[in-house]
Amino acid sequence: MRFNDSDSSITPGQPRALGSSQKGISINFRFILAALIRQRMILGASMGVAIVLGLLHAMTAPRVYTAATQVLIGSDVAGLSNGFNRPADIAQNEVMLESALRVLQSQTLALAVVNELNLHQNESFLNPGASLPSRAIQTVRSVISAIIPGGSDPETETDPAAADLRQRMEAAEDLRGSIEVRREGRSSVFLLRYTSSDPALVAAVVNAYGEAFVADQLIGNVEASARVLDWLQQRLFVIQENSTKAALRAEEFRARSGLETIEGEPITVQMIAQLKADVADATVELARLRAMSSVYDDLRQQDLDQFVQSGAAGARIPDAEFSAGQERLLTLQQRLDEAERRYGPDHVEVTQLRERIAMEGRALQREMQRLHDTTLNATRALETEISMLNSSIEEISDENLDLATSRVELRALEKQAEIYEALNETYLLRLKDLEQTQTFPVTNVRVLSMAEVPKDPIAPRKKMILAAMMVMGAGVGVALALWRERIERVIRTREELQQISGLPFLGYLPMLEPAEMDGPTEPDATRKASRSTTEPRKGFKHGFAALKNPRSQFTEVLRNIRIAVDSSADGKSGQVFGIVSIRPGEGKTTISKNLAAVAAVAGRSVLLIDADVRTASLSRGLLQSMGAGLSEMLNGRAVWEATLRREMNTGIHFLPFTSGAGDANAGDLLGMPEFRTLIAEARRRYDLTIIDLAPLGPVSDARALVPALDGLVMVLEWGKVSPDTLTETLSVDPALHEKLIGIALNKTDMSALAKYSRTEPSEGYYDAYGQQDA
Repeated sequence: MRFNDSDSSITPGQPRALGSSQKGISINFRFILAALIRQRMILGASMGVAIVLGLLHAMTAPRVYTAATQVLIGSDVAGLSNGFNRPADIAQNEVMLESALRVLQSQTLALAVVNELNLHQNESFLNPGASLPSRAIQTVRSVISAIIPGGSDPETETDPAAADLRQRMEAAEDLRGSIEVRREGRSSVFLLRYTSSDPALVAAVVNAYGEAFVADQLIGNVEASARVLDWLQQRLFVIQENSTKAALRAEEFRARSGLETIEGEPITVQMIAQLKADVADATVELARLRAMSSVYDDLRQQDLDQFVQSGAAGARIPDAEFSAGQERLLTLQQRLDEAERRYGPDHVEVTQLRERIAMEGRALQREMQRLHDTTLNATRALETEISMLNSSIEEISDENLDLATSRVELRALEKQAEIYEALNETYLLRLKDLEQTQTFPVTNVRVLSMAEVPKDPIAPRKKMILAAMMVMGAGVGVALALWRERIERVIRTREELQQISGLPFLGYLPMLEPAEMDGPTEPDATRKASRSTTEPRKGFKHGFAALKNPRSQFTEVLRNIRIAVDSSADGKSGQVFGIVSIRPGEGKTTISKNLAAVAAVAGRSVLLIDADVRTASLSRGLLQSMGAGLSEMLNGRAVWEATLRREMNTGIHFLPFTSGAGDANAGDLLGMPEFRTLIAEARRRYDLTIIDLAPLGPVSDARALVPALDGLVMVLEWGKVSPDTLTETLSVDPALHEKLIGIALNKTDMSALAKYSRTEPSEGYYDAYGQQDA
C-alpha cells in the first residue's frame, strides 16, 4: 500500500537526487511480514514467555466466584422527598435514582454489611488468594520496601475499641471498592454484584447488602418522618398563632373603619342600593302623576257640553266618586235618548233630563278640578322626594368612596387570614399522615432476587487467559521485532540504495562459497625474461573466482559493472577508474582483481594498480608485495618494466605496492603529481586501468585521487552499511558523488534477499536461466 501526495505530473522512474526528500507514506505488508520472519526468534521468544506466564497464572490463580442481587427503588428515597416534592418529571426522577446510587455506594451501607457479617475478621475477605506471578510481584515489592528506607512502621494502637473501629472502617472501604453497583438500563432497578474466592462469602455479602439497603430506607423513612413531624408541630403552632392574629386584626380594622356588613354586604352599599330603588319607584310614580295631570288639565278646560259629550263619559279616571258620577251621567244620557225618541225633543221629561245632565256635568267638572289640584300637589311632593333621595345617594356615595381604601386594606387583612387558615388545614392533614407513617413505617425498596451460593467459578478462564497472553506476547514480539529492525537499519536492497544515493545500482554480488573463492597464486616458473621493453619482467598465475565460475551470478554482475564502466566512457579509450568502499573488509579488493580478469578475458588490455597504500591487501593477496612497485615508480627509483607484474592466465598487468605499507604517511603518495603522470601514461598504454583504492571511511587517501579518475565504482557489503553512513560519505565531497558510476552490494545473502526487498529481485531469475542447456 502506498499513499503518495507528490505531484502526479512528475515523470515516474527518475532516481532521487542525493539529499532530496519525497513526501508520502508507504506501508508494505510483505516487507513487514518478511521482517517478522527475520526476527522470528524474538517473536517466538516473546510469545513463549507470555504463554508460560499465562499458564502459571491459570494454574496458580485461585478460583473466583460471583453473586448478584437486584433491588427496586420506589418513587422516592428516604430522607429526600418526604412526601412534599415528589418526582414530577424525568429530570427529577433521574436525580432521585442517582441519589439512590450514591446511597448504595455509601460508606454507611458498607459499614453496616461489615458489622452484619464481621468481615473485618473474615480471613477470606481480608486475604483473598493470589496467583503465583502476583505473589512473586508482592514478594519483590516487600523486599524492595525492606531494602529501601521508608517511613517508620505505624504505631500500634493501644485502645482496643479504636483498633476495632479502624479495622471495621478499613474493611468497609475495601468492600466499597469491591462491590459493583450498576443501574439496569433506564429502569429503577439496581444490580449489586460481588466477586471473591469464597462462594459462600459472595452470596452472603450481596444478600446482606440488599437487606441493609432495605433497613436503611426503612430507618431513613422513620427518622425523616420524625424530623419532619417535629418541624411540622413547631411550624403549625406558629401558623395557628399567625392565623389568629390576622383574623383579629381584620375584625379590629373593620370595626374601627365602620365597615360593618349585613349578610356579607357593607351597610353603605346596601343603603345606596335601597335609595336607588326608592328613586326608581318615585320616578315611575311621578311619570304616572304627570300623565294624569295632563289628562285632568285637558278635561278641565273643556266647556260643559264638550265635557259631557266627549270627555266625561269616556275618560278613565282612577277615582271612585268620579267614576260614580260618570255612571250616573251615562244613565241620564241613555234616558234622554230614549225620551227624545219616544216623546220628541220638546217634551217636559226631555227638558228635565237635560237639566239634570247639565247639573251632573258641572258636578263632574268640579270633581275634575279637585283631582287636578290633588295630582299637581302629589307631583310636586314626588319631585321633592326624588331630589332628596338623589342628594342622599350622593352623600352616601361620597362616604363610600372615602371608605374604599379602608375596604382594600380590609380585604388584604382578610386574605392574609384566609391564607393562614388554609396553611393551618394543610399542615394539620400532613401532621396526621406523618403520625400514621411513623406508627406504620413502609419502605419504598424491594429486593427482587436473593443470591444463592454459586457452584461454578467465573475465573480463571484458562483458554481465554492463554489466548490473551498469546495475543499479548505476539503484540510485544511484533513491536520488539520491528524495533530491532529499526535499530539494525542497514542497506540490503536495490530500492534502499537508489533512494538514499540516487545512483545506479550495479547488482548484487553473492556471498562466495569456499569452493567458489579465488584460487592460489603461483609464480610463473616457465616464463623467460622478456627482451621487450614494454612487457613486465615478472609473471604469476592466480585462480580468479570469476573465471572459475564464468556462468555464476558473481561473474554476471562483474560483467554488468564492466558494461557500466564502458558506457560511462562515451566511446573514449584508455579509461581509468577506481574501486572504493566505505568500510574495510567489504570486498573491494576481490572485486577489483576479478573485474580486471573479466575485462581482460574479454580482450581488453588491463592495468590493475594497488593504491590501497595503507594495507596493500591486493599486493599481498596476489603474493606480489616484494620488489619494486608503485612507491619506487613514483619516486623515480624504478621504471615501468621493473615494477609491473603480469598475470599469465589473463594477461593482466599488475602494479603492486611493495614498500612502506605500514607507513602512516604512505597516503601522501596519491597526491603527488607523479601519480597523475602515471595515470596519464596508463590511459595511453591500456584500454582499462583499475585502481584498488583505500576505504573512504577510515582515511582520505582515495579522495586525493578522485579528480584525476574517469570514474568510481563503490562496493558496499550487504547488510553492514547504514543509510546515514552512506549519505554522510557521499555528501562530504560532491566531486566524489559526481564521479561515481554506480554502487554494487557485495557478500549478498541471496536466500535472505527476498525477505528484505519490497519487490521481487530480478537476480533470482539468473540461476534458473543459467541452468538451462546451452
